[in-house]
Amino acid sequence: MTNITFSVDDDLRKKMKEHPEIKWTEILRQSIMTYLRKVEEIDELSIEDFRKRLDPKLLSKIEELNEQDEILFFKKVKKKEHERLESLQELENERLERSKEG
Repeated sequence: MTNITFSVDDDLRKKMKEHPEIKWTEILRQSIMTYLRKVEEIDELSIEDFRKRLDPKLLSKIEELNEQDEILFFKKVKKKEHERLESLQELENERLERSKEG
């Protein structure tokens, strides 16, 4: 197993030390695995699976595209989904930061 080092600010470390019963490495491991599953799900999504998830109205518009344009659209959507996940992670980090302050 590989060890990874990460940094937290002093206040967070103090709060973590207040709960020695919590296995912080396990919390981090699970969080990383959950996030990776979401990212991998996006990466592994095929065009066929993507089409199945679409609203029928949007699907009918996409079907009007040629194959190359549909593939470009699909790639753009996957990129946007990655950006959405990053934004959600940033919001969660901000929420945690605010709760730590308050």
